[in-house]
Amino acid sequence: MTTEQAPDEMDVMAAEYAMGLLTGEELAEAKRLLATDRVFAQAVTDWEMRLASMTDELAPAAPRPAVKQALFAELFPTPERKPWWARLWLWQGVSALSVLLLVFLLSSGLGNPPADGGPLYTAEIISEAGDFRVVAVVDKSTNEVFLTRTAGAAPEGRILQVWAHGEGEPATSVGLWPQGDTVRIAMPPEIAAVEGILTLGVSEEPVGGSPTGSPTGRVFGTVDIPGVSSRL
Repeated sequence: MTTEQAPDEMDVMAAEYAMGLLTGEELAEAKRLLATDRVFAQAVTDWEMRLASMTDELAPAAPRPAVKQALFAELFPTPERKPWWARLWLWQGVSALSVLLLVFLLSSGLGNPPADGGPLYTAEIISEAGDFRVVAVVDKSTNEVFLTRTAGAAPEGRILQVWAHGEGEPATSVGLWPQGDTVRIAMPPEIAAVEGILTLGVSEEPVGGSPTGSPTGRVFGTVDIPGVSSRL
């Protein structure tokens, strides 16, 4: 033995270490001996095997669901998810009335709330005459744009079409808005990839959409959203 403890004391310490009963200085001493004293290390191994054999005749028992859930929560904590309103980036002086309407629609479920995850960029598209208003939310966690019309509509026999582009790029159709006050549209890959300034616009077009791939009817308005990124 390389320690000053008697063999019986060493064996007791090995047993207590194997059962997880040591704390403080005694635990530190046991760990030191485990790393430096072969006899003590063998005694710990013997006790661990002896204790393990005592469970051989016990029937396995499944843990209660609550215990299992608590263990998994401790080992694999779920990242905190931010509510959609904590991820909103407001731009271009979105009117208070429009924001209140948007909050009501999303909170009540009428507007199919954006998923938790990446940032949300919010802006308002307003026509020069003030007769057409749309609150737009760009959801970078799903690369979708959510639009709520708060004033105006397409002329009878026409539909709305949503457009977008990056800085210096031509307008690309995001999708049609045939009816209703709200719509949610998946952005095309080239629009989803835009970083920096994202321009959104809405025009009125023939049923079926623009035949040319560019706006052909009245463009109600556009808005530039700066600082767009997929990261919060």
